[in-house]
Amino acid sequence: MTPETRQQGQYAFNYRLFVLGLFLTSLFYNNTLYASEQHSHEQIRTAAVDFVRSKIPEDVTIKEITAGKIDSRIHFKQCSQALEMTSTSKKHIAKSWTIGVRCFDTPRWSIYIPVKAKLTRKMLVSQSTITRGEVITADNIKVIEREINNQNYNHFSDIANVAGKEARRTIRPDRVINSTMLQKALMVHKKETVLIYAKNQKLQISMKGTALKNGYYNQMIKVRNNSSKKIIDAVVIDRGVVAVNF
Repeated sequence: MTPETRQQGQYAFNYRLFVLGLFLTSLFYNNTLYASEQHSHEQIRTAAVDFVRSKIPEDVTIKEITAGKIDSRIHFKQCSQALEMTSTSKKHIAKSWTIGVRCFDTPRWSIYIPVKAKLTRKMLVSQSTITRGEVITADNIKVIEREINNQNYNHFSDIANVAGKEARRTIRPDRVINSTMLQKALMVHKKETVLIYAKNQKLQISMKGTALKNGYYNQMIKVRNNSSKKIIDAVVIDRGVVAVNF
């Protein structure tokens, strides 16, 4: 091999190295640019979790929220504007959510992501056996932190929402009280003789009267004083008992 031939071969080898270098540089640059133009799966999943977190009431304790995985073969163009988040559920307290994530750039893209939430909340629970027809009071219920599940979505957290209602059926101890267990308690019947408690800051007296209409707990009804025959407005406070201030 002559020196001239050897030199030409070296030039050809160097040229191939130069071309290969350009190709690898271009490939690295394009891949880096491609990656930077993608909305990562983790960003999308985090956005779905944050959306669910924002919908949960403040009195609910969030133990855990997790978003389902996205197929690694699916790619999403980086969105130049805030992602739009929607939920297929109208509930603000749920174990399972399906969150729609949308980008309105061109081209548009969207995906639905399942989200699971582990939540707890203070719930009213039966302290002891509550018999059918028994009126709910602070003495026969207690407040306990419980995990929210499919069986106790309709629970109560405030005693004011159940006090004075009666049990539709017998409720065993340590059961979460829900709306299906209770009904309004008719505590005074029309034309029934009732006991009227009248009080002020210094004096409290009682007398008999006649209810002029049916009355539920904490309801204002018309009552006739059997002694004076005067018709007064009184509040139903117990079975056959009403109260009035004077």
